[in-house]
Amino acid sequence: MEWINYVLIAVIAAGVAGGVVSVIKHAKGKGACCGGGGGVIDSGEKKTLEGPVVGRYVFHIEGMHCENCKRAVERRLDRFEGVVSEVDLKHKTATVTCDRPVDPEQLRLAVAMLDYQVTAIETQEV
Repeated sequence: MEWINYVLIAVIAAGVAGGVVSVIKHAKGKGACCGGGGGVIDSGEKKTLEGPVVGRYVFHIEGMHCENCKRAVERRLDRFEGVVSEVDLKHKTATVTCDRPVDPEQLRLAVAMLDYQVTAIETQEV
C-alpha cells in the first residue's frame, strides 16, 4: 500500500471521529443544537382552528434549544388536521389545541421523528 492510501485512510477516520463527537455533544445538549443556522424564517401567519376547541394537550419535550427547534416542532404538529400548537422553550413544552379528536400518540411520534423526546403528555380540560 502506498503512503497516499494511508493518508486518505487517516483523513477519513478523522472525519468519522469528528462526526461521532459532534453527535454525542448534540445528544447531551452541548452541541450546535438543531443545526438550523442563525436565522429563523417565519411567515408571520399562524395556523388557526376552524371549529370550537374539543381537546388540549401539553407535551413535555426534551432536546429543544432554540427558535429553530421551536419552529420545527410547531410546523410538524400543525401539519395535523384540526391541530394548532405553541412551543414554550423556557418550560420545554408544546401546547396542542384541537378542534377534533386527535390521537396524542400520533402527535408524540411526529415529534419523535424530529429527534426530540416527549417525556410526558398531559391532557387539559377544555
